[in-house]
Amino acid sequence: MEKEQSLSPIKKKKIKIKDPCPVCDRELHFNSRYSRRIGIFDTLSLNHHIIGWACPHCDTEFDKSDNIMYIYGQDFIQGKS
Repeated sequence: MEKEQSLSPIKKKKIKIKDPCPVCDRELHFNSRYSRRIGIFDTLSLNHHIIGWACPHCDTEFDKSDNIMYIYGQDFIQGKS
């Protein structure tokens, strides 16, 4: 005997993304105090100023104005922080 399938489709709850990545649209918001963004520092200066950030999901690098500095491809192998 076959089981009857429900006629009503399962509805997934849509979660509003507070801080999406401009490239991959994944969530960068962690909580009210922290973000998932990875800071990029200028290691050549004495004060190590922040020069940008990177998305932890797609590894794209941005400057402080959210302009794309570099997009890493899918086959790029690098260390994770």
